[in-house]
Amino acid sequence: MGRDPRAGASTRVDSVTTEAEMGTLAASANPSDDPATPRESPRATSSGPIAMDATMSRAGGSRTYSCKKCARGSSCFPVHVATQKLATMRRKRSGRGESPDPEDVWRQFENLLADGHRPTVKTYTSLLSALGDVGAPEDAEEVLARMRDAGEAPDARAYNAAVHAWCANGKPANAERLVEKMLGDGVAPDAATYPDIVAAYAALGDLRRCESIVSRIESVCVDEAAALRWYEKVYHALIRGCCDRGAGDDAEKVLQRWNYEQLDMERVAERKGRVSRPVTASYGMIIDHYVSVGAMGDARRLLGQMQWDKVAPSIEIFNMLLKGYLKSGNVGAAQDVFRELEGSGTWDMDSLGIKPDVTSYTSLMDHWANQGDVDLAEKILAKMELKGVAPDERTFGSLVKAYARGRNPEGAEKVLERMRRYDAPDPGTRTGAGRGGRKEPDWRRKGKRAKDGKDGERRKKLSPGVILYSTVVSAYAAVGDMANARRVVAEMSDRRVRPNDRTFAHLAWGYGQLGDVAGVTQTAQLMVDEGVSMRPGGSGRQALVRAVRECGLPASHVDRLLDSLAPRRKAGSR
Repeated sequence: MGRDPRAGASTRVDSVTTEAEMGTLAASANPSDDPATPRESPRATSSGPIAMDATMSRAGGSRTYSCKKCARGSSCFPVHVATQKLATMRRKRSGRGESPDPEDVWRQFENLLADGHRPTVKTYTSLLSALGDVGAPEDAEEVLARMRDAGEAPDARAYNAAVHAWCANGKPANAERLVEKMLGDGVAPDAATYPDIVAAYAALGDLRRCESIVSRIESVCVDEAAALRWYEKVYHALIRGCCDRGAGDDAEKVLQRWNYEQLDMERVAERKGRVSRPVTASYGMIIDHYVSVGAMGDARRLLGQMQWDKVAPSIEIFNMLLKGYLKSGNVGAAQDVFRELEGSGTWDMDSLGIKPDVTSYTSLMDHWANQGDVDLAEKILAKMELKGVAPDERTFGSLVKAYARGRNPEGAEKVLERMRRYDAPDPGTRTGAGRGGRKEPDWRRKGKRAKDGKDGERRKKLSPGVILYSTVVSAYAAVGDMANARRVVAEMSDRRVRPNDRTFAHLAWGYGQLGDVAGVTQTAQLMVDEGVSMRPGGSGRQALVRAVRECGLPASHVDRLLDSLAPRRKAGSR
């Protein structure tokens, strides 16, 4: 929203202050008012500065809140709940749930004020982050002003959240202006202040401005040891910004400049030998970029450059290359990478402590599973067990897919039983993960009880989930064996695995292929019983539409079908 951050919410219909509300605001400034009486206060006037918070009085600089704990300066439970909800609104931006708009974020905050509670600095910071993530940097900067009006001094975290808001919306110049104000207010930047600005400038291609910020770090950070950490974060942000722009060559130039700093003897002397250097993750970011765009030659070349620069790789980098070659269909190059992981290449894997892990084996198995080659998939699983690498849910999932693609549903179902019998290492125990060696189990990990294996490490039973069961249902449906497909769906409920819309989509598709209208109707009833969403345009309804069309019926048949169905009471339910 393009508005002056100090002008309030003049564009919001529900925030325009009427003359009657102005009278309410004037009355709320009277210290003799009953502090226990909640008042509704708009966030801003239509032409004036930001209005004060709900139960706040500026007379003599004092504040009153209807909540007794907040009035004492403590933080009550409703404030913690509201703060957590604001943080949840921020997380929805990353794909978990529908992203809210700024009005939703503001409403959550103002409800807290209307109930007579005092927001904490953490609450304001969560509000800042949420507004920035929903694309309202002007509102985020407004929050800083509201913090001052409420008597809360914005700290580095609050300023950083506002800086991130501007950078996330592609306006790093405004973020720099905010940093200058931050310095003017006597708040020292920290290691999280500049990386977002540098990444935003790099994404815009303004590398000269990035270099200016990098050269400024030493004058801002007086702690020499901390400055090294700042340099690493800023350089990584610069690399990330170049990769986001699709400029892998610019990202490599950043690596070169970073490496040249250790050759600047004068600078090394000034820092008393402390020099920031690229690390494994620095190269890994660029390799990951090259893999994502299919530039496997550049990715492989950069891995070789790591050897010249004396930077040790990690298992994750080799797995990136492995997946990239398999995705591009270059199986021979992928096998070369795998052989190098096994110690047949130019890297000394024994001294690095690197060997193929479950991701490496599963990547190869998944490739052959997509081809329906059961024999090769089974050979890879056998090799894993021979090498002492324990398969996980993804490994067995690839094996189930191999049998399903090979039109062998019985074999796919047997894999589920093999999986249930298998004892897997506890996730708190890692072996052969690369440099750093073995990590001890985390005995505080929550979850199912695990038993001790032969070697004393924690182990747990693997349990097939809804995805694997759905794949087996799909395998039976593909060969027209709907009786066994229905049996597997029933077994899911017996094993407390709830079928989802994809499970029933496979079942409906199988009946549709056979032209079995009665079977499609039974599937619709099961979907209604399980509470699968049947909203128009949803995946559940679309699955039924495809099935009835396969039977030669119009899509309107689904509407009539669903209108005639009602959820059946399950046995044992009340």
